[in-house]
Amino acid sequence: MSTKVFYFSGSGNSLAIARVIADGVGDAEIAPMAKYPDGYTGGNEERIGLITPVYAWGTPRMVDDFARRLKPKKGQYVFAVADCGGTQGKTLVQLRNRLRANGSGLDAGFAVRGDFFAQLPGMRTSGIIRFIRRIAKRMPVRFGDRSNEIVRTVSDKAEHKPETNNWPVNLIGSLIHGGAMRMFNKIDADFSVGDACTSCGTCARVCPRENVKLVDGKPTWHHDCESCFACFLWCPEKAIAFKGFPPNEPTHHPDIIVVDMLLR
Repeated sequence: MSTKVFYFSGSGNSLAIARVIADGVGDAEIAPMAKYPDGYTGGNEERIGLITPVYAWGTPRMVDDFARRLKPKKGQYVFAVADCGGTQGKTLVQLRNRLRANGSGLDAGFAVRGDFFAQLPGMRTSGIIRFIRRIAKRMPVRFGDRSNEIVRTVSDKAEHKPETNNWPVNLIGSLIHGGAMRMFNKIDADFSVGDACTSCGTCARVCPRENVKLVDGKPTWHHDCESCFACFLWCPEKAIAFKGFPPNEPTHHPDIIVVDMLLR
């Protein structure tokens, strides 16, 4: 195995990106970060990849934790792809700094817009999202339009400076990110379950934090939420609501099915 690609995904978007890169590079394995709560120490791989969504213009908590505990071996090439619905801010710089603090680094960092984006309740009406998109001078392009470039760069183990946005977006995003992360672990208070629930347990099995437990056959949330919305997006009966709203179709990347997302 020449490459190991780790991903974190709620809607399946980052998983789909990880698959494309792994297939393009060849001799590669993909793995969810949630399977490595104690981190990962590099083995015989030539390359280690990190595929992450962008949460509030930065890395999700799980990706941040994983990067802090990642221990690549000397000489291993480390790359990252950040997929976002709008702008990435300094997500990749933040990730690089986490790796550097752990004695590693980031050889290449790419920002893309995912080929799929789940429309979560309230997302379209957020004033700060509309404002930042308006002041952004450039938006990342779709992953599908850059996949060949990314695969070629990673295959060659070439350096590629972590991509950011213009300075106002970077500054505002960085200021927002810390506060958002402190709120996101409690966001599960806005989830509820309806009568359509069949007690199948999918919500608990896709939760990367094991934050969802079945009590009397119904999901309960325990305020250690990753804010990935996997429970909400992958419920086969659409029985879980967020702030009273059911998920909008489509709820996940078209190339990903629920068995791909099961963590336990």
